[in-house]
Amino acid sequence: MAFCERLSEQLAVVATVDPISIATTAVSTDVVAMGMHRRALFILSTGAAVQAPGMDVNIIEGLDAACTATTAVILTRAAADCAAVASQYLFEVSGEAMADGYTYLRAELDPAAGATLVSVVVLADVDRYHPASDRDLASVAAIQAAN
Repeated sequence: MAFCERLSEQLAVVATVDPISIATTAVSTDVVAMGMHRRALFILSTGAAVQAPGMDVNIIEGLDAACTATTAVILTRAAADCAAVASQYLFEVSGEAMADGYTYLRAELDPAAGATLVSVVVLADVDRYHPASDRDLASVAAIQAAN
């Protein structure tokens, strides 16, 4: 049998929004430094709550590690398009799609109205160094695998 890295070794958990109920205040993921990654996948889960009219979701690219200076929206989903209850939304960004000099990403979730249950996990591939699990967030409590 050929050797194959586990998915937990190929993909790093690089940003999150822990499960939370948001009503009127926007929340953001951790900032993802794309210097080691070719692609990042933002996985947004919405829970069963008062969802309509949804929330604006923006994937922001930035020039600095705080992702605040000179930012631009690279992907967006309007509140009306993100109003389904108990759903998942995937946003994938490749480093090649980012503007020149922009090497940082984060997601911003802004509820339009009403309570919204959300969580976000951001997975990134690791191009230069392996295993990717060495760069998981500190909030990753355990990795288990059945071989």
